[in-house]
Amino acid sequence: MTDSPTNYERVQASFGPNAHQYTISQGHNNSSSLAELVAKVRPGTNDRVLDIGTGAGHTAIAFAPLVASVVAFDLTPAMLEETTLNALAKGVINLTTRLGAAENLPFEAGCFELVFCRLTTHHFTNLPQAVSEMVRVLIPGGRLVIVDTTVPEDPELDRQINQLELLRDPSHIRSYSEAEWRNMAGSAGLRVVSVEHDYYDEGGKMDFEVWTRRIGTSPENVVLLEKILRLAGPELVEILQIEYSGPKILFTLPTINMIAKK
Repeated sequence: MTDSPTNYERVQASFGPNAHQYTISQGHNNSSSLAELVAKVRPGTNDRVLDIGTGAGHTAIAFAPLVASVVAFDLTPAMLEETTLNALAKGVINLTTRLGAAENLPFEAGCFELVFCRLTTHHFTNLPQAVSEMVRVLIPGGRLVIVDTTVPEDPELDRQINQLELLRDPSHIRSYSEAEWRNMAGSAGLRVVSVEHDYYDEGGKMDFEVWTRRIGTSPENVVLLEKILRLAGPELVEILQIEYSGPKILFTLPTINMIAKK
């Protein structure tokens, strides 16, 4: 009998072969949402930034010209290769990459003014431990910035949305509610200073076919996901803003934007 893969291995299996899809993803590389994030955070020119789960590096690259240095951190080597190529293409010279897991950050305590996690925390194996690590590496007064998919407080909608995500991508762990995020932040010694709710945007609603192709969803799960979305009840249709356009399914995923201070 072979051991079942760890979630670290599932993450690498999901994202390694599909790394370039995240360079060209309209949602991850959404220039307007990144500009809004920059304007909201207002980084300092001397800030040292850590971008955890950097993916193809879009967030790290957006902040790099405005700060002293950025470390783009990810579990998947192919993602860091994409980040390096994307940074070079944009002439970014103050960005370095580092491989590792969010639950065990290889950095000294108090060495970053800003820590980012954008569209990634739902893959973390042990999010409370990862948040504790983020707090450890922040300076006193430093800020943690979270942007990720979220779920409403309703337990059934929570279950349905997380089921959809897991069927799409076996490395998905959980999208968390605002109450869960506030609890994790408070337990780690952070003070939440801002929470906003929004929707993941790919220049409009997501196309189901693009969404599943980007991560390489198995054919059998594509069939199952399409069936679930086409038979969705009114509450799920409303929260995901599902539209049916002939053979196409268009929808959104709710997101939470949270800033917390150490």
